[in-house]
Amino acid sequence: MKKNNKQRLLGLLIILVGICTMAYPRIANYVNQQFAVKDIADYNTEMAKTEESTIERLISIAKEYNKLLPLSYPADPFSGDGINYVQQQDYQDFELLQPAVMLGYVEVPSAKIYVPMYYGTSNTVLDKGVGVLENSSLPVGGEGTHAVIVGHNGMASRRIFTDLEDVKEGDVFFVHVLNKDFAYQIDQIKTVLPDEVEELRIIKDSDFVTLLTCTPFGVNDHRLLVRGHRIEYDFSQQHDSTMKLLWWQTEIFWPLVISIIILIILVWVFIKFFKKRKMKK
Repeated sequence: MKKNNKQRLLGLLIILVGICTMAYPRIANYVNQQFAVKDIADYNTEMAKTEESTIERLISIAKEYNKLLPLSYPADPFSGDGINYVQQQDYQDFELLQPAVMLGYVEVPSAKIYVPMYYGTSNTVLDKGVGVLENSSLPVGGEGTHAVIVGHNGMASRRIFTDLEDVKEGDVFFVHVLNKDFAYQIDQIKTVLPDEVEELRIIKDSDFVTLLTCTPFGVNDHRLLVRGHRIEYDFSQQHDSTMKLLWWQTEIFWPLVISIIILIILVWVFIKFFKKRKMKK
């Protein structure tokens, strides 16, 4: 009898560990996404308080930087070919080029992506959001620009760009910088090897943003490139996209409720088991 009880107890413990293991990614992602939503809300509040003259100054300097970035076309941010490193030095103290500074946020409604965007691609940045690749254009629009925005895929605690594979050509995504909004329509989706960087070059007269992540999930030996070209967009149409995302986040609700119910049942069984054991003694 005692052996059977021990086996039951062990079985219940295994079930409990299994439930916790399955629930962790959803719960951790939900919690982290709430932090991201708060960071974006705080950022928007801060931008609303910032004087328009300050915003325009930053945008103007960013556009000057972007124009000087290519020494020749096409300019390759990875290899450094065609990048004007000499004149870049003049901007080393520019606010928007400081490591891990929050530049804004990226929104991809068709993939339910809503993440803070920072400058750089350090581990610190990519653990909490997406980062603008060094030596690529700052994402403030304009001809002859190509911003490359990098994000992780398949993290247990954050989705970041995990759902980027859900997009298709023709979808529209948004880049919000300072208090400015930019819309890009996806015109190219490619899977390439890590050293195939031709599609990330800055092309004269083009206004591109490419979203970059690793693929396939769990292997990550290729890169998924989702490129969009700038389009005119009526942002009054976009007012509910964030709310749609927040509603999507409630997908965690029923798995969480079921996990809690099972956990309560297991606790009740444990208590009953130990009470019986105590009474026998």
